[in-house]
Amino acid sequence: MAQEGYNTAARNRILDYLKDNMDRAVNVNDILKALHDHGNEVNITTIYRYLDKLTEKGQVMKYVAENGTRAVYQYVDREHHCDEHLHLQCMKCGAIIHLDCRFMDELASHVLEDHGFLIQCRNSIIYGLCEKCRGSEE
Repeated sequence: MAQEGYNTAARNRILDYLKDNMDRAVNVNDILKALHDHGNEVNITTIYRYLDKLTEKGQVMKYVAENGTRAVYQYVDREHHCDEHLHLQCMKCGAIIHLDCRFMDELASHVLEDHGFLIQCRNSIIYGLCEKCRGSEE
């Protein structure tokens, strides 16, 4: 069994893919296809296991897709403090937008004070259409 800090070439390629695509949520099949397209034969089980480890360590956010049938993942950019704000995800292109503005404080305060509910921002996402995709539909 590999040690906790042990990095294989496959793990490095998975992490590189996540970092290169941190502006959107990706699923396991996206990762698998990208790696295979670049000649990297990685087992899908390896991807799932490593994503689980990265999620546990807080390096990756795991979101359950809107229909609940699959998960999508996003590399956590420490500069964005993803635990402290909600995320918006475009249902068409998959783009992730960080809702890291003062509005979050107002929203969290309102929800707590008026509804007695403490928002957990980690893994929380609001679905809709980004400006670019909305413009292409008009």
